[in-house]
Amino acid sequence: MDGPIDVTGGPVSGSPQPDNPVPGSAPPPVNRRFIAGYTFAQIGAFIGFVPLLSVLLPLKAGVVAPLSSALVLSQAAVCGAVAASLAHLLTGIGSDATRTRIGRRKPWIFAGCALTLASYVGVFMARTPIELIVAIVLFQVAFNVMFAPLVAVFADKVPHNRKGLVAAFSGLAYPAANLFAALVIAILLVSELERLVVIAATLVALVIPFAIWGLKEAPAEPRAPVVLTRALIAFADRDFRLAFVSRLLVQTAVALNALYLLFYLQQKTDVIERLPGMRVDAVLGMLMALSTGTALIAGFASGVWSDRIGGRQRFVCFGGLAVAAGAATLALAPSWPGPLIGQFIYGVGLGVFSTADAALIAQVLPTRASLGRDLGVMNFAVTLPQIIAPLAGIILLSAMGWSLLTVFALSSVFACIGALMVLRVNLQIR
Repeated sequence: MDGPIDVTGGPVSGSPQPDNPVPGSAPPPVNRRFIAGYTFAQIGAFIGFVPLLSVLLPLKAGVVAPLSSALVLSQAAVCGAVAASLAHLLTGIGSDATRTRIGRRKPWIFAGCALTLASYVGVFMARTPIELIVAIVLFQVAFNVMFAPLVAVFADKVPHNRKGLVAAFSGLAYPAANLFAALVIAILLVSELERLVVIAATLVALVIPFAIWGLKEAPAEPRAPVVLTRALIAFADRDFRLAFVSRLLVQTAVALNALYLLFYLQQKTDVIERLPGMRVDAVLGMLMALSTGTALIAGFASGVWSDRIGGRQRFVCFGGLAVAAGAATLALAPSWPGPLIGQFIYGVGLGVFSTADAALIAQVLPTRASLGRDLGVMNFAVTLPQIIAPLAGIILLSAMGWSLLTVFALSSVFACIGALMVLRVNLQIR
């Protein structure tokens, strides 16, 4: 639905609402200033971790462990993913229960930002493999103290009929951070220190202004209890379970694509013969740029369109099926231009799925009283695939002797099941 009508039933004007309205109440409409501020805050947050993990961590691993850099990198990635998942969940629970004069999310965003800056120092000071792994774990904990409440703001503040639009703008964060990592961190800057300083300065410049001026939170009473034993209670909700498993399966397919695309190009395609003079890694970069560009366009369009016509499950399903189709194309047509076509379809699917799924998840959470906690639980559907994908690769490729083509075919099956599963989700005002 288009126009200023708030179909969620929220008020169209008035003073800032409490940041923990009673369960079932809808947030008021958001204006352009909020959307712009939240978009820049998301970009700043992604810049806070994407260049570090994609550029600086591999370089640092090569310095502290020149003979085993790949192993150290893998260990840091796995340990960091586990730490991030737990920190995200616990911070979500903590911010749900926080009651201060400035609100419940702001204090955690401020504290997490400060801790993240301190964690950069730890990464810079690391001189041995174990020190680097510990530093990355501490960084992941610190970063998620800031990031978890920032993610919860989306569910807190954005009404259902604008979730697709805000998710579309927020979807710009990851490609913007990738571009920042490539052009600024990898090319323009040279030393580790100046790279970390620029990352830290950009994080603060984009996140803190939104927290101070863009995020309106009113104090609320009474203080909510912290009940850790109820952390997983969201799984009692049927729609939450369906959305979780759907996201887990599609994200596993996405993780397999990201992890094995280079090896696929090297071992199973004829790109070297069909594209003489181009390095395989250059072809990889071209395909990644193609999928990222199509994901941006398709994701933004689907976010806006899903707000207008509703039926968000259909958009999530279409995106997941397109991811499956892209993976199937890679498996069935390894000869060029099969990989090009496959990555184009995959990019469209990834963009549509990511944007629509983010909006759907925020709408399907069981209760507004525990948004941070439940989003922390849902975050496992994103982080677990980062562990499942390499483990699956070890088992399927090494232990069972499967081909990479079979692995991509299996990832297509995962995405297809996840896409169809979401059609059973029953969206409603919660």
